[in-house]
Amino acid sequence: MDLKYFKLESSGNNFILLDFINTEINQFDKISNFIFKEKAVKSSDGLLVINNSQSCDFDLNFYNPDSSPSFCGNGSVCAVKYMTRIDLKKEYHFLSNGLHCVAQVNKSNIAIKIPKINKYREFINGFLINTGTLHYVEFSKSLNDSFFNKRVLELTSSKEFLKAPFNINIVKKENDHIQVRTFEKGVNRETLSCGSGSIASILAVFLAFEKKYSLVKAGGGNLNVDFHFNNKFFEKIRLISKPTIINSGNLSIEV
Repeated sequence: MDLKYFKLESSGNNFILLDFINTEINQFDKISNFIFKEKAVKSSDGLLVINNSQSCDFDLNFYNPDSSPSFCGNGSVCAVKYMTRIDLKKEYHFLSNGLHCVAQVNKSNIAIKIPKINKYREFINGFLINTGTLHYVEFSKSLNDSFFNKRVLELTSSKEFLKAPFNINIVKKENDHIQVRTFEKGVNRETLSCGSGSIASILAVFLAFEKKYSLVKAGGGNLNVDFHFNNKFFEKIRLISKPTIINSGNLSIEV
């Protein structure tokens, strides 16, 4: 069988999207093993599966290329971009791997608002923050390949990572922005950007240096993050991007 897909990207993070809104929800479960073997999915940064919802505008399930489920900020932005083709609205409510999100659409910009964050763990040179998925954010004065690759290897070989894998964000502060390089669990390599990682990085920098940044520069492009801190928790957290639909095609599934 041929299964139509769409390829989308947000700041260099690219995804394969499957639309199951008008089909049986369990159809994906029946053919998922075949889908994750497809080259288009394996070479992407993740799989977006959209389903109909009785309580929201849609349900979104995100899967890493290794088939592990997770929350994905850039993936959520891309899913909303796709939904604007079907039913253009200024605001969408949706569940993304169980996390209730609100999206605001303004011309080419899409902003994803996630629930408040009041738990994080501080380390000597960074923070562990759950922004829908777990991120370890570490600060550095250098983001060159040799340092980044060495540090990722050290962290992914640690007992903590092997026990409970987390995404890794290495962050460098600049005058008016932060630069971020990201290793993503489930993708098992560096990605050109990461939405939830950008949120975690902005919040970690604020906690460590009491400076509020918005602009995040990554290898694939720029993202913006808004938030409010009320001395107890982070709220009104928004990830802002300009996602695009790259192309579409068909997955040839043998069942």
